[in-house]
Amino acid sequence: MRQFNPRRRLVVAALVAAATIGSAAPAQAANGTARADCDSRLEQLEARFRVIEERRGYEAATEWWQVRWQSYYKRCLQP
Repeated sequence: MRQFNPRRRLVVAALVAAATIGSAAPAQAANGTARADCDSRLEQLEARFRVIEERRGYEAATEWWQVRWQSYYKRCLQP
């Protein structure tokens, strides 16, 4: 079996740590972007609900909301 000197062990440990941190960074960035996207999407849904409510009434807007909310929930809130 091959023995590593202390300096080589330190280099290997640094490379493993850098690879671990580097692979986690894009996932964290994507998650932050998805959260911002979900917030803006919810605001758009609420605004669209108000438009439909004004034009077609509360009941029509509520029916539309139920369908859109399920989609939003699956995409943004479901764990």
